[in-house]
Amino acid sequence: MPHLQARGLSARTLDLPSVHGAAAAQAQAPGLGADAAAVRALIDRVSAERAGPIALCGHSYGGMVVSLAAAGDARIAQLLYLCAFMPQDGESLLAVGGNRYAPWVRLLEGGLTLPDLAQAGQVFYQDCDPTMQQRAIAQLKPQRARAFEEPVPHAAWHEIPATYVVCARDQALPVSMQRELFAPRATARRELDSGHSPFLSQPRALADALAQALAGS
Repeated sequence: MPHLQARGLSARTLDLPSVHGAAAAQAQAPGLGADAAAVRALIDRVSAERAGPIALCGHSYGGMVVSLAAAGDARIAQLLYLCAFMPQDGESLLAVGGNRYAPWVRLLEGGLTLPDLAQAGQVFYQDCDPTMQQRAIAQLKPQRARAFEEPVPHAAWHEIPATYVVCARDQALPVSMQRELFAPRATARRELDSGHSPFLSQPRALADALAQALAGS
């Protein structure tokens, strides 16, 4: 966040309900729709505070969220997909992944999922220093499986300019999928020589890439 602000960008983040929501029966549990609604509520707050274009950046599963949240919203000027899922209309994350979870996902009771904490350092943070790895792993929380099962009826990137940022050393989302499936759907493409979490391992380089994408340079 400080690196984005240093480049003249006002940025906000939020916790997604599917990760941080209260325990509930799976039928009522927050999923992709609730996550997109939370993003829309943030868009409303930002729009009420100041005028000007808004861009949404989604990382990993967050690509599903911004694809749904921005649909039909003329306030969104650009979408940024950071080593993120970029679905076609009607696709869920599971459908994009061949209707199976990644081997490092653990299915828990109560309709929850959690990355295998023993593998998380290598899968998500292999290019971070050991201290950062441990800090990041400690923040991982269960997420509702429902979030991965709900489809995006209409993906916003069909109407809104999008930049796809490939992370060339990603161990979580296959680089071949990023380059060959998702990036060709975007208006523009960038690439970082990073793992799955460049906001931790290369924050300055990532801030540069996002700022340049938003500037159209």
